[in-house]
Amino acid sequence: MGSRRPLPLPPYPGVIPYQVDASEDEDVEPDENSPRLLGIEQRPVSSFGLPAQASLTQARDTFYQNWQKQQDRKVWVPSDGRYTADRQTPHEQIVSDDTLLSPTNKETKWPSGVEFLGSTWAFTLSLHSIWSLPLSVIQHGGITFLLMYTVILATLGAPLLLLEMILGQYSGLAPAQLFIHLCPILAGLGLAVCVQAAVRAMLDMAVVMWAGQALWQLFTEQNIRDGFFYRDILNKGDSSLEQLGQLVGQLSLVLAIGCVTIFILMAAGTRSVGKVCLVAVPACLMLLVTLTIRTCLATGGPHGVLILLTPDWSVLTQPSVWLEATGQVIFSLQLGLGAVSAYSSYNTYQHNIVRDCAIIICSHLVWVILAILLTFSLLGVAHNTKTINLTNLASDPALISITGHGVWLAAITLIETSLASISTGWLWAGLFFILLLLVSITSVFGYLEVITSSIISLRPAILPFKPALTFTVLAIIFLLDLTLATQGGIHVYHLLITYISNWPTLLFSLLTVLATIFCHGTNYLMRDISDMSKLSLPHWVTSHLSVIYTSVLPVFLAASLGWVLYSLSLDHLEEPLATFGLSLPHRWGLLLGWSLSGLPVLPVVLGAIFRLAWVKRGVPVTTHLKVCHSPTDTWYQNEHRNIARNDTDV
Repeated sequence: MGSRRPLPLPPYPGVIPYQVDASEDEDVEPDENSPRLLGIEQRPVSSFGLPAQASLTQARDTFYQNWQKQQDRKVWVPSDGRYTADRQTPHEQIVSDDTLLSPTNKETKWPSGVEFLGSTWAFTLSLHSIWSLPLSVIQHGGITFLLMYTVILATLGAPLLLLEMILGQYSGLAPAQLFIHLCPILAGLGLAVCVQAAVRAMLDMAVVMWAGQALWQLFTEQNIRDGFFYRDILNKGDSSLEQLGQLVGQLSLVLAIGCVTIFILMAAGTRSVGKVCLVAVPACLMLLVTLTIRTCLATGGPHGVLILLTPDWSVLTQPSVWLEATGQVIFSLQLGLGAVSAYSSYNTYQHNIVRDCAIIICSHLVWVILAILLTFSLLGVAHNTKTINLTNLASDPALISITGHGVWLAAITLIETSLASISTGWLWAGLFFILLLLVSITSVFGYLEVITSSIISLRPAILPFKPALTFTVLAIIFLLDLTLATQGGIHVYHLLITYISNWPTLLFSLLTVLATIFCHGTNYLMRDISDMSKLSLPHWVTSHLSVIYTSVLPVFLAASLGWVLYSLSLDHLEEPLATFGLSLPHRWGLLLGWSLSGLPVLPVVLGAIFRLAWVKRGVPVTTHLKVCHSPTDTWYQNEHRNIARNDTDV
């Protein structure tokens, strides 16, 4: 039985609601008693009420239809015509059991709980952990930063991951509808999440395209030459952001093959995605373990690990390093993008998300440690060949200019410089690109699920045509990605990855936390965790979680967001990737970058303005403002549906 039961329905002519009294031997609080529709009096009423000869079924249906209309208006107009503001809280509202249990309400669910675990687990194995996080470890104290990352992961990352799971599983709503019904004033946040998911899907599909082209080159030529990435894969030439050059036919073909492959893997929806991810997760882990062992056994590999992991304990007292660790946790887990809540919305109401969250967090820490060891050992190999000097690399302000970051670190520094010097390096480089390919594909699964589920939530009638919708979305992403398949596509990638890829996830995570604590409430949140996971959490656990959600997490997210934006504002001054031939045009490049960075925020601002300005006729302003930050009936419908099922089973 649910932790909250709605209060009785308002009086309606001809209908007698009543309040169920608690039995003497049951310890039930008065506000948790369940209302029931006792029956219908067959008596003449006013023209607003039911006719005297109405049947029981007709009267009941008419009653609930009229009540739903009044709820949509957020007012109740009794038969005497007097206006009464809706004073019921969302926890005091109810939906008809017949409506909740109607077979016309089609639901998409995971075939088994382990497939949700596999899909979410695969999504959190991000590219960021492989080619961006290791550089932060080098810059901020080596193993000391790794310990700080672990602390933030356990105290902030795990609660935020659990929160996204809770919101999706509790409401059963897609990201586009979730925020509309949780906090109506944030109605635009769902659209912003979809826009961000589309941008990330574009970037990850570019990685799929380049990795596929690299695999073709490696396994046909069985050699890694100088200029492998820029010349053999990108065919970059003299292109720039102002002159993108020609469309590369081979890249376009590989991109099309990648899109078709992803469509085939996703065509069956939850019936196929979970199974594919259950295969991809162990495959990624085995590839990462294999590559790490091989590179640590290479000449110079252990030396690089020992040098770069040298601790610097002074960073423990620097607030900026803690904020950097917070941002790295959010980016590595890929939180704030809606994929976790979209996946969890397909769970049954009572699924142990606490267990799944613990498994994902522990495995993510292992994944991060292996990725760091892989990168450090390969840098040690580069140090052994005297290509990069690791002695003072950590304190060098030009670190990124030396090693690169992101795809430049992986494809140029680690592949061309390090793996090329290892025996049969082309084979190990091929395994590395297969790893990048699998991680990118599982991430694209999540982004596509956010977009398609959000569109279907707006038009539920198109649910049977979800494969066609997925194909359409992939086709649009393919057309957009053709700009990245040009000779200068790497410049477009650099612009997007710098200004629009990461920082909005911090903002979305912050707004998600604030909407939850102010609209849903931490007390109800703790109770929902226990109800859905069927666990009895100790008081010290719930009290610490409440403190984290209400104070620690919002403060750290807001401060980290400010720090990331400040660091981004300095990027154009340093131009860290200028040594790799990448820099923005001085006249309009910076303006374009910051204009693009505002794209994900625009729906949030416009949605809030529209919601505040759209006041229904006859509704007082105070009531309208209250409704803007109060959850709707739909937000609680999944819980009510579960209560109704339990009552029916009993």
